[in-house]
Amino acid sequence: MVRYGIRVREIMTRRPITINKDASIGAAAKTMRQNHVGGLMVTEKGRLVGMITEGDILRKAFIKNKSPTKTKVWQIMTRKVITIHPDDDLYHVTQLMNKKGLRRLPVMESGQIVGYITEKDLLKVEPSILDVLIEKLRIRHPTVKLSYSLR
Repeated sequence: MVRYGIRVREIMTRRPITINKDASIGAAAKTMRQNHVGGLMVTEKGRLVGMITEGDILRKAFIKNKSPTKTKVWQIMTRKVITIHPDDDLYHVTQLMNKKGLRRLPVMESGQIVGYITEKDLLKVEPSILDVLIEKLRIRHPTVKLSYSLR
């Protein structure tokens, strides 16, 4: 199997941003804004129980007119979370994210959240991964003309 030779631990963000499952979605949105992230790991008693993203809030709450103060994170979060290990190779992570359509993944070690990795993190390290993402866009939107340049 082809490997990049770069491990997740080398590029992951080590300060995981979490929110309790009983917090309001309004608090989740505020936390995302303050930390400049598009998603949060959801915890209960320090254990990962889900993920919530800006898209979840928009699709599952905002357009359904759910209250940002009364609706709890656990009500709209994604419960089945795919995680990765700090020693995973970035090739594996890139393929997994592409196959599952994921933009971020929690990094777990010994049952603990130790960080997270995003598509942007991958692009900073391995610009050729951009080709994989562009191909994914071409498949999803074949009529759109795509172009890019690395400056």
